[in-house]
Amino acid sequence: MEALGPAASIMSGFMQMQMGKAQQQVYNMQAKQAEMQAKSAVLGQRAEALNYKRQGVEVLEKAVENLATINARAAANVVDPFSGSIANLSTYNFGKGVTDFFTSKENQEMSRLQGNIIEAAGAIQSAQFIGAGNMAKRQGQIAMISSFASAAGQSQQAGMFDPGFKFTNPFG
Repeated sequence: MEALGPAASIMSGFMQMQMGKAQQQVYNMQAKQAEMQAKSAVLGQRAEALNYKRQGVEVLEKAVENLATINARAAANVVDPFSGSIANLSTYNFGKGVTDFFTSKENQEMSRLQGNIIEAAGAIQSAQFIGAGNMAKRQGQIAMISSFASAAGQSQQAGMFDPGFKFTNPFG
């Protein structure tokens, strides 16, 4: 019967080590999930940046179209399209278009930078999960060593290390 205590401690040690490994696997899966979520969010940011780029192109196209309309109407009325109020209207229209274009460029850049931040945050979170997994594995190993030490102590108390000790099978 004396052998059951140390055997149970050894079995407990192995189980604790396996639980540590299992916990590490859970953390590694969470790390992968964090990476995938970050990549998905980055793709969303890239799509948003492309949308801002498209808007910028549309603004410039509209400005050119408006300039052409202003010039055509001025010429149809036999007015010099490059002087007076027609020129002022053209300058205003072009200035507004350029301002809107550069605003969309800034939005595009901010969206790109936001994607970089999301990607970095995902990498940090992933690293934290991997670190927690490594720690869980180490804790399982430490618990196993502790259980083995306990088994050794129980064996010592039971006199199993004495040269005259005879093991008897408690089951048969």
